[in-house]
Amino acid sequence: MNYRPSLQQKLNESDYSDYTLHFQPVLNSNGSVLFIDHSQDKKLTIGINVDDTEFKYRVQAEFPAIVADLIDLAVAIYTSDRLAPQSLTEKQRRFHVRLPVRHPELLSAEPFLTKLDDLLKWTTDSEWVFDFQKRIAPQRLVEQHQSLQILPQGCEVTLWSGGLDALAGLYTRLMMYPEKQFILFGSGSNNSVYARQKKVYKEIESIFPGRCNLFRVPIRFDDSSEQQKNKLSRVRGVVFTLLGSACAYLMGQQILYLYENGMGAINLPYRESAVGLDHSRSVHPLTLLMVSDVVSELLGKEFQVKNPFLFWTKAEMCKALAKTGREDLPPLTMSCDSPHRQKPVQCGYCSSCLLRRQSLAATNIKDRTRYVVLHGKPPVKDPSLCFLNMQAQVRTLDSLFAVSDEPWKTLTKKFPILDDVVDRTATAENLLPADMRSRLIQLYQNYVSEWNAVESQIVNGLLNKGSYQKAFSKYVVSSQQG
Repeated sequence: MNYRPSLQQKLNESDYSDYTLHFQPVLNSNGSVLFIDHSQDKKLTIGINVDDTEFKYRVQAEFPAIVADLIDLAVAIYTSDRLAPQSLTEKQRRFHVRLPVRHPELLSAEPFLTKLDDLLKWTTDSEWVFDFQKRIAPQRLVEQHQSLQILPQGCEVTLWSGGLDALAGLYTRLMMYPEKQFILFGSGSNNSVYARQKKVYKEIESIFPGRCNLFRVPIRFDDSSEQQKNKLSRVRGVVFTLLGSACAYLMGQQILYLYENGMGAINLPYRESAVGLDHSRSVHPLTLLMVSDVVSELLGKEFQVKNPFLFWTKAEMCKALAKTGREDLPPLTMSCDSPHRQKPVQCGYCSSCLLRRQSLAATNIKDRTRYVVLHGKPPVKDPSLCFLNMQAQVRTLDSLFAVSDEPWKTLTKKFPILDDVVDRTATAENLLPADMRSRLIQLYQNYVSEWNAVESQIVNGLLNKGSYQKAFSKYVVSSQQG
């Protein structure tokens, strides 16, 4: 039998930073949450609203109350994580979240809470305690009306971030399935991200007219400037996926897609010291499996979140753009982990920018993106750190494949999480475990080959030529000796 300690018992322990969030009913306007930081003895009331009115255009005639609850839960998780600061080296966070919902009996059921606990512990490394109360409030606008069904059934519903993977993945799927239509789902609270999502969508729509529709569910905050935003948020991807699952269900689908290259999805640590939450798990195969379980449990029917590009490198995803000469599209997208306020916006030296630069170079796409490290003022940070970490990972993978006739055994000895990925997700991928192992080996071999082919091109601006050539020569000699 599972034992759940009370809030007071939890607060009496000293090795956590504790936060309580009392939500008023989540509304289209004039909603709020009381945020309590127990360690600082600080209380703030912050406005929080969600605009899900675009869901009046849907396939499902009714708007199920449990789907509205799923949206409210996603908003509550997003808000809690956003308001509570997090550090990799200090105390773990612990949340007590009180949320009014339409079906507290379903969200409070032990099977659902266990699956939700597993998901949030894995993705945030924080403890969560939920207190679901009976919601007594008017329905949101979209719940009160029948659907305005202008959409064809059978669309592929996919998350839409406005990033390069989303663009390349959608472009590839549009080319692969010329009869299929797509619904792109976006969310968040950042206006610049919203503008980019729409801009890239408009360009795709001009190339493939009538085949895509864009839906967004903005989450808006009022009076939140007093509370510093959590810069280490790792839950955004989960929230995005939960909201996207609601969208897919309303569109009559039992699958939500997202497009992410396998290297970024699994996101192995670059070095032994780089473990835990400094490596995002937002679209990790295990995360997608856990989200699928959470949504299935809540809806009472099977639901899946799938990534059709799990075994593709980012360069392989970009090949369709290269083959059709669409070098103009990547510069419209954003990849940077820490975008700058002034142009150039993308830094060019974080791991996401480097993977972007590497993939475009490996696909022979001229990168027209402007980066700080190449086109702006010299950065304050050392621009070589992420490059050296990624380089070290490639060297490690290269050496593992070079010396072993049992690549999977050698690979999982270094990265044991890969065994867990295969054991737990092979069935969901409709693969035998042996086949999935082979495809993952091929993924990493392809990535190493692509990186080695273009490494000298992406080092520009990160290391001076002398130090790079010296390091590369040293590596070649040691590889030959090994």
